[in-house]
Amino acid sequence: MPRLRCPLGGHSRTVAQPSAYAPRVNELEAFEQAVAELGPRFAVFVGSALSPDGRYGVALTLLPTANDYLMDDLLERTADGWELSSGGNGGGLQWTSLKTDGTGVLRFSGEAPANASFAHIAYEGQSHVVPIRNGHFFFVAWDTLFTEDPQILDFK
Repeated sequence: MPRLRCPLGGHSRTVAQPSAYAPRVNELEAFEQAVAELGPRFAVFVGSALSPDGRYGVALTLLPTANDYLMDDLLERTADGWELSSGGNGGGLQWTSLKTDGTGVLRFSGEAPANASFAHIAYEGQSHVVPIRNGHFFFVAWDTLFTEDPQILDFK
């Protein structure tokens, strides 16, 4: 099976082409599998999301072997599989413009209280509930102009 080389989170890994995941039961699981193959060994997921059109995906991973370092990565789907579009340290606010109309993807993440299962986030006049995964929340808004900061309403 052909493999691609692609840097992610400051490391170089290989990733299988999309055909390796056929049949796809769940696109998000397949995306996370690709990110796991690209990323550093022992990285654990905080969250991930795919754009409405399926062209982009974002992932927030945590590296326990590096003092719980958070990595925020934006990938683009190509004919050859997922390729890193941008990446870096995660946590807090991240925004990337993706379209000529100025819209993009907003990521908002952080550590959650030990007993929390969900975070309630307010953004653009709406309330959103996001799960806590590996001690952190990860909120993603696609196709946004990012004119206001999201706010944590509470944790449950």
